[in-house]
Amino acid sequence: MWKQLPKEIIEAINLEVGRNELDYADNYRAYRHKDNHLYQEYMDCLNHGCCGYFDVECVDLNGDTWTIGCNYGH
Repeated sequence: MWKQLPKEIIEAINLEVGRNELDYADNYRAYRHKDNHLYQEYMDCLNHGCCGYFDVECVDLNGDTWTIGCNYGH
């Protein structure tokens, strides 16, 4: 999934991981709302991650809303 994400979305995920001090973050994920681009991959990552999870919405430079997130924990 990571290679299919726009650079700005990858940067947004990294910013949230750092800003929220998420230890042992993995299963980075994102999907675009308007067409559910990468939604199934997003759900697969969410369902197979460790312990806690973190998900937020962000808007890209085109005005498209994305849900981004990761799992974190031990």
